Amino acid sequence: MGRIQVLDPKTASRIAAGEVVTRPAAVVKELVENALDAGARRITVEVAEGGQRRLRVVDDGCGMTAAEVPLALQRHATSKIRREEDLLSITTLGFRGEALPSIAQVSRLELVTRAPGAAGGWRLVVEGGEIKDSQRAPAPDGTQVTVEDLFFNTPVRRKFLKSPQAEQAYLLEIMRQLALGYPEVHFRLTAGKRTLLAAPGAQTLLERVAAVYSPEAAAHLLPFTLEGGAWAAAGAVSAPDYTVASSRFQVLLVNRRVVQDRILGATVKAAYQGLMPRGRHPVVVVYLTLPPEQVDVNVHPAKTEVRFRDPGKVYGLLLGALRQGLGSLAGESPQYRATWQPGSLALAQDPGAAPPVAPRATAWSGPLPSPAEPPPPSLPPFEVPSQAPRFRFQDLHLIGQLQNTYILAQSPDGLVLIDQHAAHERVLYEKLAATGDGTPRQSLLFPRVVEVSPAQADWVTENLEVLAGLGLELEPFGGASFRVTAVPAWLAQVDLEALVLDLVENLAPVKSRVSPQGVQEQVRTLMACHGAIRAGQQLAPEEMVALLGQLGELRVSSHCPHGRPLWRLIPYTEIRQSFRRPRG
Repeated sequence: MGRIQVLDPKTASRIAAGEVVTRPAAVVKELVENALDAGARRITVEVAEGGQRRLRVVDDGCGMTAAEVPLALQRHATSKIRREEDLLSITTLGFRGEALPSIAQVSRLELVTRAPGAAGGWRLVVEGGEIKDSQRAPAPDGTQVTVEDLFFNTPVRRKFLKSPQAEQAYLLEIMRQLALGYPEVHFRLTAGKRTLLAAPGAQTLLERVAAVYSPEAAAHLLPFTLEGGAWAAAGAVSAPDYTVASSRFQVLLVNRRVVQDRILGATVKAAYQGLMPRGRHPVVVVYLTLPPEQVDVNVHPAKTEVRFRDPGKVYGLLLGALRQGLGSLAGESPQYRATWQPGSLALAQDPGAAPPVAPRATAWSGPLPSPAEPPPPSLPPFEVPSQAPRFRFQDLHLIGQLQNTYILAQSPDGLVLIDQHAAHERVLYEKLAATGDGTPRQSLLFPRVVEVSPAQADWVTENLEVLAGLGLELEPFGGASFRVTAVPAWLAQVDLEALVLDLVENLAPVKSRVSPQGVQEQVRTLMACHGAIRAGQQLAPEEMVALLGQLGELRVSSHCPHGRPLWRLIPYTEIRQSFRRPRG
């Protein structure tokens, strides 16, 4: 190890830039947040090659004067705070004064701005942190920042970027979050001639969700509001029967700032405990309004993490608000229409509705729920044979169906219980394995567009041939979107979006780095799961007999592809003993 030395200013500035500028989406986030702090009502973002080659942010905010322009390129120059005490009452998105200097250090940047009432505008050109040109220029009110060749002078960091499609998907995700935080602002994101996001200023929360995500998602949301003095929560939650495969549709805002926080995430899980299947997630948009001194936003350079002074009270407020939204399913609270005013989270009632009763938030004194998965239920006292059964499934005498989930049948040795979903899973899995690339497929008359998360887009692109070989044909549709054009014939009636999202959620490299053969194996397993008869589905006697016959033809019939047992035998001796009947 060498001796301690002071870094030269250029190296130090690039290290500082790396804390803020990690990818094109981070650049857009910083520039759009500056525009929002400047009071912009219209913000347009244009990108090329996922923002790596060029991106431009145009706003109609307050702009800058000629004297302010050079200051904006100096680190820690800011209009948001004046003294240390101001850090305890931050109400703006930006405040560090690092965004523009950091971006300028690792790109070729052009800034054109004009303050309202000024005689003209000003143009500034910066390359790698050095000012190349600064002069008066015609400009409309507001600010326009163009960033080209991001990381041109830091090639090592450029190597860590993903494909343009994946980077564009990250960018879209950031824009959606910002649009949800400021629904009164008109947001627009374009890539070439394609519009990725068009969200006019909205009057209702559901209008904004429909523009940002989809009308279908908005139709399943339940608005809520909860106030407790200076503390308030508003937003919307999805009904438990509408779920998605990823938690990325949970947007949590604290004083209009999108944050990632363990406490808030655990609270959402607690509110939905027992209401949805394992592995599924709700759509949640929450706006928490807290006194500024209760939130420390000066935790991370990217300003995505916060620290609460009273986390227990935050937990109680959010949990109460989410439960109020979910309580409307049982008619426990009136329905409200979310109406937006600049800087306000007020919810207005529908005409004729009773005045809202807003319970006050109370502090939560108990422990936070553990993020760990619940332990599996204990197994019954009888064992599952590891070898093949001594009976043939097709020879069993059908008794009936238990709870629309288990097939009951009689064998020479006792009572056989068969999990209908696990059994059908095994049948479909073996059929897929036997047909291989010859899986019969059905082309879709109307292809379905499915959007995965930005981190998963590259994985899907890399595995298109593997998926097509198993009958699931997808084609890129821009960013993180893919069109499903064909599916295995027996999967034509399933929820294709749920299938694709489950596939990438389970198989993308963030969770699994496996060979193509391993991917094929897991894709078969998940396809079989989605195509199989569900637990709780009523079957006709002939359907149960047909399933037993299919099981009898399999090489492996002891467990499903996930490893769960698909049948259990309760011997007659055990049944007699439980009733204390004599042997005979």
